[in-house]
Amino acid sequence: MNNWSDDDAFWEAMEPALCAPGRLALAEGDVAAMLSGLDLSPGRAVLDVGCGPGAHAVAFAARGHRVTGVDRSRRLLDRARSAARTRGVDVEWVEADMRRFRRPASYHLICSLYASFGYFDDPGNRTVLENVRASLAPGGVVLLDVIGRETVVRAGLEARSAEVEGVCYRESRQVVDDGQALVSDWTVVREGRRQDFRVRQRLYSAPELRDLLQSTGFAEVRLFGALDGKSPYDEAAKRLVAVASAAPGAARIHRSAP
Repeated sequence: MNNWSDDDAFWEAMEPALCAPGRLALAEGDVAAMLSGLDLSPGRAVLDVGCGPGAHAVAFAARGHRVTGVDRSRRLLDRARSAARTRGVDVEWVEADMRRFRRPASYHLICSLYASFGYFDDPGNRTVLENVRASLAPGGVVLLDVIGRETVVRAGLEARSAEVEGVCYRESRQVVDDGQALVSDWTVVREGRRQDFRVRQRLYSAPELRDLLQSTGFAEVRLFGALDGKSPYDEAAKRLVAVASAAPGAARIHRSAP
């Protein structure tokens, strides 16, 4: 059976929401925040895994980095190519499953943003991290931005709805498997046509994510509550961000980090 993320109909239905101007505009601030917390010199090789419409990849390229964006959705990559042309930057776009994309020792920074990690079962998620670990250049750093189990518990599970470009979205959520996964039931109505999708993502607690990264060969795993690598992962955090290096001493984070 295919995973929910293999369903092209889902990504087509979600495209207006994922590509909403307000959402894409967040990428500039996100990239600035990441670079403020990481010691990444200009011209370094950056990989965005699950890049979607490419806003973050384009923002990295605009700052002089050599960027690869990987996603399995051809539709979203077409959006990404258009965005890069509009911005006048060069980005390598690769249509591939993150469970299969691997370029040994190629990237100084690999990021996975906006909960694009955790789509699969535990062996599949581990495979993604093994690919990421293998793809890091010496001294490389990985940044994972995931759904923290603690943040879901604090935020609650009320149903949410929105309308974007005439498309109506409604999401209801539940935590299952003793807190191991978040299941979201999406209803999308567009031009009178209703589509229903079920999305399942792995929920990691902070200790679980640290242990998983360490068990796949990462060192110096540090956990934060924001992309800047400065805010602690505490009761005020809205996201769980892990920064890990490929070898001891490889990741240089500002001293204000916990």
